[in-house]
Amino acid sequence: MSIYTIAEIDLSILKNNMNVISSITHGAKLLNVLKANAYGHGIIEIAKASEKFKVDAIGVATVEEGVKIRKSGIKVPIIVLFQHFKSEAEEVCKYNLTPIISNDECLPYYEKYMERYRGSLKIHVYIKVDTGLNRMGAKPEEVLDLAKKVLSCKNLVLEGINTHFAAADMKDSAGKDFTREQIKTFNEVINNLKSNKIEVNTIHSANSAAILSYEESFFDMVRAGITLYGYPPVNTNADIKPFMEVKSKVVLIKKLKKGESVSYGMTWKADKDTKIALIPIGYADGISRKLSNNWEVKINNKYYPVRGRICMDLTIVEIFKGNVNVEDDVLIFGNDKKLNAETMAKRIETIPHEVLVRIGERVRRVYKD
Repeated sequence: MSIYTIAEIDLSILKNNMNVISSITHGAKLLNVLKANAYGHGIIEIAKASEKFKVDAIGVATVEEGVKIRKSGIKVPIIVLFQHFKSEAEEVCKYNLTPIISNDECLPYYEKYMERYRGSLKIHVYIKVDTGLNRMGAKPEEVLDLAKKVLSCKNLVLEGINTHFAAADMKDSAGKDFTREQIKTFNEVINNLKSNKIEVNTIHSANSAAILSYEESFFDMVRAGITLYGYPPVNTNADIKPFMEVKSKVVLIKKLKKGESVSYGMTWKADKDTKIALIPIGYADGISRKLSNNWEVKINNKYYPVRGRICMDLTIVEIFKGNVNVEDDVLIFGNDKKLNAETMAKRIETIPHEVLVRIGERVRRVYKD
């Protein structure tokens, strides 16, 4: 909405979070998950910073995301975490992406396009094992045959296998038992491959929650998603912090008389003479309308409540105390004990992931080291 509405991203905290995760996982290789515009943080800049900070691989959800990163000059392996369409196999090969497959449908297409684009080089392929999430992946009993098919292709390398957990962030016994059963099933698949003399370079299963809770899930590499961005899905003492702060500035201050309402629907009326401040950020920028009369902002180290409905382009707060002026900085959420993506998520009954990825494209990303 406004050039003064920004998402300020501190890359030094990203580096710290990466180092903390590497310490927890005893030096296992690190894959930074950068899908959905790096959880709203900006996919290209976070990819460049990740490479600078010596990440081992980058994970994306789509081929399109992978191509975008590769075109920016990134050289580290880019792993496409989700099943792609056969029609996208050409770009996978052309841009040297690493696909994770659930079946053999794309194998002949990789063979065809590798000869065209990569010459004597080979494409590295992962097999996803469905150990219980029942989303993507080959069933455990299908993995051996699929691995043999990959190995039979002259232009392919079976780089590794992976799985994904359904309940690693759950604290109850059912969630813990289910996760341990998934790890057990995954180990059985690994051992079956080994007994058939099939070796792979990289095995990974640990997502953000498992990194913090299941050491037996680390294997060769771990995948850091929401934890990387400062919002661990389980309780931890690890020094991991958010590194994006959404900020704006006061654009207008108005006096309000007792009994007057603000914004659409007259959902809030002043119980005394007061003042309001208008902030140029709204639901078009990713600030949920459910936060109407249900959030605060921070101005000059004081907290002020949101009043009335959040608009497409504006948020209104009551400034009944302190000294607030036009162009004063406003923290919407960030690395703040009270105002952060986790507390915001609880207010609107969702998860921090959704809060972060909702931050719109007109919120300018500003990066600092």
